Amino acid sequence: MKTIERIIEIPLYELQTENAKKMDITIGKCCIICGKKIKEGSKYKIAQLLTNGNIVSYYGEDISDSQGFFPVGLECAKKLVIQFAF
Repeated sequence: MKTIERIIEIPLYELQTENAKKMDITIGKCCIICGKKIKEGSKYKIAQLLTNGNIVSYYGEDISDSQGFFPVGLECAKKLVIQFAF
């Protein structure tokens, strides 16, 4: 039996704190959801961000319009209902 893989997109803007919305989260090592710096040596997850501002529930690198993977703090990753952080 073949399984169907479904990729879900949600707007990152809807998840972000006001602080993170004011930042350029694509530079530096900060959580893309809350904007807090990820301390050196700390564990974190990653989420794939698309050029349209959405994050996707997909870990592969062959998705079009990907800006790459960005850090998500462990507390913020718990808030994601669907697995968007890996």
